[in-house]
Amino acid sequence: MNKLNDLVSTLLKSPVLWGAAVSAGFYALIHAGVLRGEAVELYFAGHPVEYFATSMFFVALAVLVLKALAIVAQQQSLRNSPLGPIARSGRVEDDCRVMLERLDRLPESRRDDYFPLRLREAIDHVRRQGSAAALDDQLKYLADMDVARAHGSYALVRVIIWAIPILGFLGTVVGITMAIANLAGGSAVVDGAIEETIPRVVGGLSVAFATTTQALILSIVLMFAQYFTEQRENALLGRIDQRMAKELDGRFEQLPAGAEGELVAVRRMCERVVQAAEELVDHQARLWKASMDEAAARWSGQAEAAGEQLQRVLTAGLEKSLAAIAQQVTAGQQAIAQQNQRHWDGVQQSQSQQAERLAELQTGLVRQAEVLHQAIAASGEVTKLEAALNRNLGALAGAKHFEQTVMSLAAAIHLLNARLAEAPGDSASVALSANARNTQAA
Repeated sequence: MNKLNDLVSTLLKSPVLWGAAVSAGFYALIHAGVLRGEAVELYFAGHPVEYFATSMFFVALAVLVLKALAIVAQQQSLRNSPLGPIARSGRVEDDCRVMLERLDRLPESRRDDYFPLRLREAIDHVRRQGSAAALDDQLKYLADMDVARAHGSYALVRVIIWAIPILGFLGTVVGITMAIANLAGGSAVVDGAIEETIPRVVGGLSVAFATTTQALILSIVLMFAQYFTEQRENALLGRIDQRMAKELDGRFEQLPAGAEGELVAVRRMCERVVQAAEELVDHQARLWKASMDEAAARWSGQAEAAGEQLQRVLTAGLEKSLAAIAQQVTAGQQAIAQQNQRHWDGVQQSQSQQAERLAELQTGLVRQAEVLHQAIAASGEVTKLEAALNRNLGALAGAKHFEQTVMSLAAAIHLLNARLAEAPGDSASVALSANARNTQAA
């Protein structure tokens, strides 16, 4: 964006651009019929040399107009002080720095003017020298430089003022050549047609004299315009010389004459030595700091490298330890799994044995239930036999055959015992004694 602004500003300040634009407008008015007249046609549009000379005239005129506007603007800017009030800090360097900062705050359009630019160069000279002892000589030198710069700014105008008469003479040569060429046709004179040849010869001579007249008039106008512009610019430079002396007066400490001045000079020299020593110490401190920073960075890099190496070593050791622990844990898990497997195998075997024992017990219980059923059935039969015996005993008692009946009963008991002997050992046996039976019978 700044480059674009600079380009636009340069184009707007270009005298060639303005001169070409004015020339194009001028000839557009002529060909459009706005500017009419025999003189206009003769002195500005009669020959291509006149076109070129007129265009150069407008370019030079644009240079002078732009310079006149710049001179007026700079004269107006001299009314205000760009440095502001006088402020002394006791050191020339600080005062110069403050004034240069104030000049930096000026608009960019004024920084290249004579007055601010000369102030900047003078203050910069004092800052470099460290004193204002040679300021007057520097101001004279700067004034001479501005005069030379002002003179050099009119170089294009001087070239154009020199070139326009040359173009006029060139037009004169071209016109005379045209006239002579028309006279060279001798056949027209022989045939008695001189009336047709004279207008062409006069036309060629008119071009010659018109271009010369135009060139001389334009160059005279430019010379007077340049003269008045230079006079205004020289007056501006004179006012700037006066204003420079007034503006810088009292802003810098001047050395008194005699021994006192020498003491001040020695004091300033000592101050410079102290300042140089301070700058040297500051520079050495910066170098030490840079060295310490570099050493710290180097130590930091080495520490990082050592940390990374230690991390790699610890990582490798931990990986080995973890691998060994994992192997041990795996072996322990396998041993525990095998032990649990064996335990579960034993438990399953015990359960199988218990199941077999329960099956055997169940089988024994079934057999005992069958025996018990048989015993119960036998007990019913015994009851029936006992009832029969009781009936028989009653019958025998009634028949008086008791002894025979007892013997029959004993035989029946033996038979019953024989039947019961086939039952388990813990089955109840039926025993009937003769005495009991006798007692019951009695």
